[in-house]
Amino acid sequence: MNRTLLILSAAALSGCMSVTDFRQGFGGFTGSNRTTSVTPAVAPALPAPAPVAPVMTAKERLVSAIEGQGCELNASNVGAVLTDATITREELLQLTPQLQSEGRVAVSGSGAIRVISSQCT
Repeated sequence: MNRTLLILSAAALSGCMSVTDFRQGFGGFTGSNRTTSVTPAVAPALPAPAPVAPVMTAKERLVSAIEGQGCELNASNVGAVLTDATITREELLQLTPQLQSEGRVAVSGSGAIRVISSQCT
């Protein structure tokens, strides 16, 4: 076990260093004493991971979709808003009172929903 670990460690470290040619001192190579660089066999670098966009809640997606449709949700653009927000009509019915109680939307008598935000005045 220790021998295997020693061999693996030596092999791993051998790719990270320069090797000096000492053969001249041992009666072998008679040329000049030189340093040889060893190129390690390394896998190519992986690309940096793409930044992850923050996950928006259903409320945030709904408000953003309504802002994208002119700050008002009405009968003519409800399909586009639901598609952009990736919510169902049932979720719209659940989210509207929550957003209204938070002061983020105002519901008119005609059923139109107007967003109250810095982008919608």
